[in-house]
Amino acid sequence: MSSILFVHAAGMNRRSWEHQTEHFEEAVAVDLPGHGNSPAETLNSISDYADWLGETARQMGPSPVTLVGHSMGSLIALETAARNPDIVEKLILVATAASMPVHRDLLAASHANDASAAAMVMKWSLTGEAGFGRPKDWVKTISDTFVETAKSGVMARDFYACDSYTDTIAMAKKVRCPTLLLLGEHDIMTRPAAAQPLAAALSDARIVIIEGVGHMLALEKPQETNEAIDLFLAID
Repeated sequence: MSSILFVHAAGMNRRSWEHQTEHFEEAVAVDLPGHGNSPAETLNSISDYADWLGETARQMGPSPVTLVGHSMGSLIALETAARNPDIVEKLILVATAASMPVHRDLLAASHANDASAAAMVMKWSLTGEAGFGRPKDWVKTISDTFVETAKSGVMARDFYACDSYTDTIAMAKKVRCPTLLLLGEHDIMTRPAAAQPLAAALSDARIVIIEGVGHMLALEKPQETNEAIDLFLAID
């Protein structure tokens, strides 16, 4: 099995993949520049992040990698795969869509460095069915992370990068590796229907929808997420 490189979503960090890095051997979750423990400056566009991710993947060794990206991370992983076909063996796009416009209220709050942006993201990311409001450590951890990135301006840059990105379909047409689109049934931030044009543009795509879950499927239903990834990786 090739190494697996996990890429987090807007306003998050590598800890959002802790259930996956514990499960998969040869798995690495990165902090994008300006996020988590990364000392680098936050970047301004999906393409800039793809430059960084391509270099990071090449530094992992001569063997090809599987890229797994969540939401904003899926756009970064997609462009990285399109531009680096020699180093990407498989691609997994979690909570993805053909475009990712950001709600105007959320854009305004994040650009004002207002912590209310964090509350909006938490409200729209989680489903009541999956347990939003329960005293789960990861809910508090992610909420605190969103508050920090909102106040620092990192969230605003991330949302602008998603909102302004228009190259999704063009990049998808360049991807030649097998691709899994892993979607949440009740995701209202990247609705499953919004991924259909992306799947159609990919040369080898399959879709798996996890039931009863929203945008944070890797955290809300880690076992089902890991099983879907396992099955996809087992395909020759």
